[in-house]
Amino acid sequence: MFAQVAKYLWADWRRQLPYRRFGDVEDRPRRLRAQVAACLTLLTGSLYLLWLAHQAYSRHDLPAYLFFLAEGLALALLLSLSVDVSRRRYHQPQGLPGGPCPSVDVFVTCCGEPLEVIRTTLTAVKNLHYQPLAVYVLDDGGSPAVAELAAALDLHYCSRPRQGLGLSDTKSGNLNFGLENSQGEVILVLDADQVPQPDLISRLVGFFQLPRVAYVQSQQSFWLPDNDPFFNRDTIFYETIQLSNDAVNAVVSCGSGVLYRRQALEELGGFATWNLVEDLTTSYELLSRGWKGIYFPYVLSRGLAPETFRGVCRQRFQWCLDTMRLFFWDNPLLKPGLTPAQRLHFLIVMFAYLFSGLVLPIFYLVPLYSYVFGQSFLLGQEWHYALLRGLYLALTILTFHYLFHRQDALKQFKVLCGLFPIYLAAIVAAVWYYPGHKPAYRVNNLSAGSPHRNWPFFLPHLALIALHLSLPFLSLHYDWATPRLIATNALFSAFTIWVLGETVILGLGHLRWSAAMNPRLIYGLES
Repeated sequence: MFAQVAKYLWADWRRQLPYRRFGDVEDRPRRLRAQVAACLTLLTGSLYLLWLAHQAYSRHDLPAYLFFLAEGLALALLLSLSVDVSRRRYHQPQGLPGGPCPSVDVFVTCCGEPLEVIRTTLTAVKNLHYQPLAVYVLDDGGSPAVAELAAALDLHYCSRPRQGLGLSDTKSGNLNFGLENSQGEVILVLDADQVPQPDLISRLVGFFQLPRVAYVQSQQSFWLPDNDPFFNRDTIFYETIQLSNDAVNAVVSCGSGVLYRRQALEELGGFATWNLVEDLTTSYELLSRGWKGIYFPYVLSRGLAPETFRGVCRQRFQWCLDTMRLFFWDNPLLKPGLTPAQRLHFLIVMFAYLFSGLVLPIFYLVPLYSYVFGQSFLLGQEWHYALLRGLYLALTILTFHYLFHRQDALKQFKVLCGLFPIYLAAIVAAVWYYPGHKPAYRVNNLSAGSPHRNWPFFLPHLALIALHLSLPFLSLHYDWATPRLIATNALFSAFTIWVLGETVILGLGHLRWSAAMNPRLIYGLES
């Protein structure tokens, strides 16, 4: 009897809460736990930083100052994440029904992908349950076989090379070419490897009833090998960051499985051509002009992800380069039209890349300095450090557990650790490629290849692993540092070897596919 009364009171209390958005009440307990854990973590982290600052100041040692700087930036990133992703916006699975049915154009962008990949996508596009609908195959490869396929399926075929036009601005130029040759009120963009579900448009198009909605992005999904070694699923971004972006109108377009309002694109002058790819920059520009973006957190299409570490590096390099070019040359803090919350949400993604490329190497290199020169702020302070840093680490893990509930935050962290050379190179390149001077874009086509061709990408990892394995013994043999200091720094070395070693092992290993998730079988590329 008591349990029934309590259940009734609980349900009645929930109904009276001042939350009107779908899923907000259900998410409230997680959000409160995340906020409490974050406050405790930030308090403990601040005490730890005060202690660390005292140690660095008392020793006047450059590595100690660098270590303090790295830890301070890590705490700043944690603070930003705590504010940024604690609140999320959800939508009902059926979308926003009702209202008129605007005409929709589907742009399928192609540029040399295998014919069977394109055939699979176009066949699925023909099965989209929506009218009025027009499909445009935008083929920058100028392939006669793709033209024949489009004709056989009764689709519009448009190709810049076959019309004697150049391939300027790559994919964004191709999309703008499609805009010039179409007239639908809403545009669905699909990459050549993105296979849509039949109800993709019908579940997204209703959001355009809302005024000033410029684009609606569905959740990205991919056919992936067992255990997803390179974390292409990226649940932290697709199932947490984007939901929090939606709460403050800072949704990032992902370039495929996204619907755009033609009026918004025309006001912008078309898809943005400033960066390598159009997605991030187009959404960035639209939001700064007062338009809105919606994130629909359900999978409505599925595509390909890089199969090799080489492909992952090339893809993530391009993502980081585009993001960091915005950071250096069109920073959110100075961007007219953005709200404070929007500025923070864009900066979070930029800070993550900066943390991986510039901050994480400090943690890898400082222990090596201690092995060689026998100096460290930890001398005589090992137990103080273990107590303060250990408590801070435990609370950080608890905070991440609630911030990224049911997501693999540890795997995301290891990806950031393992891709540090790629992000560092992209950050440097972003400084070099100033506005009006952007690098060439390379299409990530389906290519299995041998994993052993990945080894050049692991040279920085292997060099650091070799140093962390050898220097403790050399330091002990030549009496460069005390055994106590060597043993303490060995913990840092073990961490470095663990995160970088796992990246090397995964990158050089052979992928294992289940039959249901092997893209080469799904697309008919293998019998």
